[in-house]
Amino acid sequence: MYPIAYQGVDTLDVAIMGAASDEVLATLETYQGYAKDDKYNKFGVPLLLGSEHRQFIIKAHGKIGGYRYTLVDTKTGSIFSVKNERQQDLWNFFVSTRAHSLLSRGYEAMKQEIDACLAAMGAAPKAYSVNRIDYAFDVIAPDFVLDMAHFVAPKNAKVSPYYVAGHHLSDHGDKLPIGSVMRGGRFESVTIAKMPGRQVIVYDKTSAAKVQQTPYWFEAWGVDPTDPSKRVYRVEVRAGKDAWGSLIGPSERRDYQTIEARHQPFVSLALDQIRYVTDRAEVSNVTRAQLHPLWDDVRSAVELMSERPEPPLTPAYVMELMRKQRVAMAMAQGFGNLNNLFILQGHSPAYIAANYARLASEHARGYVKEIGADWHAKKLDRIAERQGVFLGGHE
Repeated sequence: MYPIAYQGVDTLDVAIMGAASDEVLATLETYQGYAKDDKYNKFGVPLLLGSEHRQFIIKAHGKIGGYRYTLVDTKTGSIFSVKNERQQDLWNFFVSTRAHSLLSRGYEAMKQEIDACLAAMGAAPKAYSVNRIDYAFDVIAPDFVLDMAHFVAPKNAKVSPYYVAGHHLSDHGDKLPIGSVMRGGRFESVTIAKMPGRQVIVYDKTSAAKVQQTPYWFEAWGVDPTDPSKRVYRVEVRAGKDAWGSLIGPSERRDYQTIEARHQPFVSLALDQIRYVTDRAEVSNVTRAQLHPLWDDVRSAVELMSERPEPPLTPAYVMELMRKQRVAMAMAQGFGNLNNLFILQGHSPAYIAANYARLASEHARGYVKEIGADWHAKKLDRIAERQGVFLGGHE
């Protein structure tokens, strides 16, 4: 038996018909101009929208497809791509949710958060079209060895030892890289087929969580990240806009209700047609190959998709884990840079160790004097705005 540590919707991308208000579009144009300033370009500029003063970060760039503006909702991390259009019957919004918010809020709550963001932009959605929905099964499988040769898939489905990025934008609203995921002579990820069709990916989620620095997954699983007997593999079924085929009629839209009604059969069919087996090389007819126990357990878990249990973590708890992680990173980077500075200035390691606090204090005063106290205060204000989501005042 391979225990399922977590299962749920991991990605939701949706196009939305409607338009932002004239006032909001004018504000976005102004703030995007600020974002194009080199001093802001890397992180974007914070702005507040709507009567609830919802905070977003606007980027200097837009997104392919005619979307002029890219905004990141600081509460959920969702990325909103917005067209500079006023016609209500056009698909002027494209939203990409983040895994940590779906984990901590759940699918239904994320749909409500999307609507709250649109309301802050003065938009009244007229229709929704699901562009992509991924469903993940996280399996505790310390003895599992991933091998692409053990997959049975339809003839037209390419099996690849690569992670194929399906998003145009990262969690921070920036472009995603594509890279190999083979490490130490073993596969960490195998992808079958391509987006925007149907895609199944199997990968070492323990390694991914460590590399991507997402500690909340270990908390969700109830797993000690240092325990090798609790390695987690993820089986993920992805459904792009071209994936639904005969499950959706030609006259039907990919709205929430239609996709939700077909999602469980879709995932079930995907795991039937794409299988991981134990003896593919030993049988002449692959339909008779023995299903791997891990795949059998995942297929059984499909029956639980409609239950949608309470999220294993709260948004506040996830944010606190992310804040602590950023504190640790800032400490390591800050003091690491100080160490490099002192060595480059010609001080010996013994002298630095004996005078560390004094040297740090002197350089801090010198830094403020060089850039000016006013400019330093402005820099701190910008950092506080950017990191404010981690500092309380949020659910």
